[in-house]
Amino acid sequence: MAKRPPPGPGDDDPRVTDLRRYRQEREKAARKPPPKAKLPAAGFLGSNPKAGLILAVVILVIVAFYVVPNFL
Repeated sequence: MAKRPPPGPGDDDPRVTDLRRYRQEREKAARKPPPKAKLPAAGFLGSNPKAGLILAVVILVIVAFYVVPNFL
């Protein structure tokens, strides 16, 4: 089995624990407010942005089936 190469000067070795950096990151995370849960923005027609257009086309087709035979 091959050995790991020695860490370079700028490499972070995950085997070495830096408590100061850990504490700083933990404090920074504690100061940061928790993310707000977003509720899905489903309105009257749902989340499809083209739902209004589809509904309008369906209404026009239904009206055409009722109105066009009256003219014939």
